[in-house]
Amino acid sequence: MADSLNPLDLLVKSQQAALRLTTDVLRTVRDTAVTGVTQPDQLAQQVGELAGAVAGMATAVTGIAGATAQPLQDFIVRQRELADTVHTLAEAQAELAGVVAKLAERHAEAVAALEKVTAPVFAIVGTEPTAPKTRAARKTAAAKADGRPPASR
Repeated sequence: MADSLNPLDLLVKSQQAALRLTTDVLRTVRDTAVTGVTQPDQLAQQVGELAGAVAGMATAVTGIAGATAQPLQDFIVRQRELADTVHTLAEAQAELAGVVAKLAERHAEAVAALEKVTAPVFAIVGTEPTAPKTRAARKTAAAKADGRPPASR
């Protein structure tokens, strides 16, 4: 049944159990101090009960640690796996970005060549080519204005 609990719920329940055991031990210590003064014969019995409560608390804490350790370990392992997957995705995206950048560079070169071929036609007709409206086209136009080839942006 412990496997079906959420690790955080299990941790909260374990903390509540530890708090109850601690409260019981402190109550027994208080009662033992009062009894030691008023009824010395009860003192030995209460010291035994206190030892039993402390042993019970140690057993409970060990059980709590065992019950919470495995789900937390599983969670950590899943987080490591997720980190590896994200890293793999980042590498793949970096490779894809390189491919897309190369494609964009080649496309810009093709557009520049096409502009060189069509420029005389536009000059004969007496019209100017329509200015592009995209960010990449504005960069190409700016590069032309600076006298650089479009591929060297």
